[in-house]
Amino acid sequence: MADQLGYARRASGLVRGLGLFDTFGVGFTNQGLVAGIGVITTLGLGVFLGGNIIVAAVISVLLAAVGFTLVWGTLGGAMPRSGGPYIYNTRVLHPLVGIAQSFGDAFIWLWWIGTLAPYAVDPGLVMLCQFMGWGGAAAWLQHDYALFLAASLINLIGFLHVVFGLKVFALAQRFYMAVIVAGSLALSVVFTTTSHFDFVRHWNQFAQQHHSLDYQQYLARVDAAVRAAGGAGGVPTTWNWPDTLGVMLAMSWLFAYSYSIAFVGGEVRRPERTMLWAHLLAIVMPFVLFIWVAWALYHSVGFEFLSAASWHDQNGGGADSIAGYALPWAPSVYGLAAVITHNRFAMALIAIAFVACNIWWVALSYLAFPRTLFAWGMDRMGPRWFAQISPRYASPVKNHVLCFALGELLIFVYAFLYSDKMQNITLTGLEITSVFAITAVAALVFPYSRRARAVWAASPYAGWRFLGLPVVVWGAFVNLVYLGILLYALIAMEASSAFQWFTFGMFVFAWVLGIGWYYFWRARNRAAGIDARATYDQLPPE
Repeated sequence: MADQLGYARRASGLVRGLGLFDTFGVGFTNQGLVAGIGVITTLGLGVFLGGNIIVAAVISVLLAAVGFTLVWGTLGGAMPRSGGPYIYNTRVLHPLVGIAQSFGDAFIWLWWIGTLAPYAVDPGLVMLCQFMGWGGAAAWLQHDYALFLAASLINLIGFLHVVFGLKVFALAQRFYMAVIVAGSLALSVVFTTTSHFDFVRHWNQFAQQHHSLDYQQYLARVDAAVRAAGGAGGVPTTWNWPDTLGVMLAMSWLFAYSYSIAFVGGEVRRPERTMLWAHLLAIVMPFVLFIWVAWALYHSVGFEFLSAASWHDQNGGGADSIAGYALPWAPSVYGLAAVITHNRFAMALIAIAFVACNIWWVALSYLAFPRTLFAWGMDRMGPRWFAQISPRYASPVKNHVLCFALGELLIFVYAFLYSDKMQNITLTGLEITSVFAITAVAALVFPYSRRARAVWAASPYAGWRFLGLPVVVWGAFVNLVYLGILLYALIAMEASSAFQWFTFGMFVFAWVLGIGWYYFWRARNRAAGIDARATYDQLPPE
């Protein structure tokens, strides 16, 4: 009787149609390999100039492969329901924590649409046009109205990839995976086949064509600019440990975001095995592909020049920040590749892969946000239509439409009002605290939680122990160490300068709204004779 009263449906209506490869794909594509390489160099090395991206990648993959795999894989396999961390945190910690946390998470997924759909346009499509020599199109895309229209189209494409169910989603995802991997390989080959001597030669020839700074002049100008901006040592010639740990904050884009798999837990076949393996593969595969790019960059561009170019790109990428720089594009890692090669197919593939990463990030927001609302609806913590599933598509179509409308609103805000406040590393910091850390704590106490005692006992991992402790506890500990390093880089080191109080204020508002939402629906359910405590003592129906 409690089940019938507590949950909005007797069955979820979702279909377990994702196997290991497609589940892995959800996590792998959310790591955004090609776009992530740009984040690591521009937002990572651009702030922490003395960072070593190879050392940072090795430390990151070791901590993430243990921590994220065991935390998210174990929770996902023990509670295989769609809705992600909302399910885990309400069942292990407390419903209030789960609702408030998931409101913050839902806000983040929406905010990514408002940031990454425009990011697919500028720098994405702008970069493609520049590489192809379409200067007029590149300039047009940089106008506010053009950015809004193109980003809205990106938003619509993301919506259409997901709203029609898992079969359409899985086919589209495989195509995007192929494009992203191909773009990564093209980037690796360009730098691998170019020696440092040849890179200097290509740079000087290209600079001469455009009446720009040659290799030595450019290094000297950037070094002077770094010193003028407060960097007493200028551009470093070798790496150091503090900056290497700092780079790990931006590198988390490549290793920490496999958690998107959690939102389709109710649609995964054999989740007790698939969730663990999918998380592990989604962390290890980007590392394998990235480490090649990282080695090739040091082999070709060199440590000092890569740090200098990354700082310049982080600070505008044009003559405004470095007098005398006149190349037709910013010195991002993609721009450096375009200096080396005149193969338009290779550069088009790299730029298209960058755009593909951002389009699919938007699509994954349509996977996560609607399923979060669906999980609320199943627990009667929202209107009944939150839990409605289209019989034709096995998808929460109404939730997708709501997501599209809210995403459009945020794209408008980005294009015409607050792009400088939305486009920064702040969301990563909010995700670390509101999503990753809270869920790691849930994993830490999972075996000992009175609330989740029955769920833990029934899980396939209850007998997994190492040195007398449940394996998931060790995973949570490693995960918290990793998150601690990222928070140190954000708060105690220079990355805190990228923090935006506007975004933080919106995020706090989302948490406050979530707390109010919880008490409103708890009171409403109580008035209807429904005891929410019985609902949260067990998992929702499949």
